[in-house]
Amino acid sequence: MGLDYWLVDNSVISNFALIGRLDFLKDIFGEKLCIPEEVKAEFLIGVNRGIIPQTDISWLHVVSRIKVEEELFDRFCLRLGKGESACLSVAINRKWKFFTDDVDARKTAQRLEVPVSGTIGILTYLVHKGHITMEDGNSMLRDMIKKGYFSPADELNELLK
Repeated sequence: MGLDYWLVDNSVISNFALIGRLDFLKDIFGEKLCIPEEVKAEFLIGVNRGIIPQTDISWLHVVSRIKVEEELFDRFCLRLGKGESACLSVAINRKWKFFTDDVDARKTAQRLEVPVSGTIGILTYLVHKGHITMEDGNSMLRDMIKKGYFSPADELNELLK
């Protein structure tokens, strides 16, 4: 996935946080993984409500939007959530990539030629690059599904053929 910057929305960081494995995102993407303030706020609401376990996200770089991104944000908010809208507006303007599991946000990103992936894409990447075994990836996916992730596949094997 190279040295490009990635914006990540709440659905993806929550999936990894729910199974206590947000460390993978930190270890693999580090400072190249960014969130807008809206995503940080959404995540912290989940933590405060006890939906998401206490998780350190201080390592995630919080980005602020500039004027042109504010205009895009306002337009996207008509159809998408604030977190997805913020990620998408920054990704378009800065030519960054976007991690989301939100179907509408993914379709919008694809239509606007923003490179997009999500939880499954990260897990398959981790397996493909040898950061985790297939068994570990499948175990993580099963744990995420048990915690409420609506996965398009039950196992990564189905996607790595």
